Amino acid sequence: MGELIPIVLFIMLGVIGWAFFYYAYKGKHELQETIQVALEKGQQLSPESIEKILQSQRTPSADFKRGILLISLAVATGAFGLLDPFGHDIAGVSLLPLVIGIGYLIVWKFSPKDA
Repeated sequence: MGELIPIVLFIMLGVIGWAFFYYAYKGKHELQETIQVALEKGQQLSPESIEKILQSQRTPSADFKRGILLISLAVATGAFGLLDPFGHDIAGVSLLPLVIGIGYLIVWKFSPKDA
């Protein structure tokens, strides 16, 4: 029974990763279909309007949100690892999302705030 826990963990990580990339692809595909339908109906899309559409897909606070989410995940995972008597390995793994989250916050801090 104990060996099922890591197997389920890695399967769930795979499912979460697949869902993330699938829905990101699906959103981009729907945006392209919308632009294609607009062009087929004869509407003119200037380069400025296309640029605006593409910029609206990424908000300026996206890096901040991702950073906070990853740091929260790291804190929760680390706390779980420290509270569990056999979970010190999990506490070490929590450093990965922590460092990535800090990186996102650094990118957010030094990115231009045009919007």
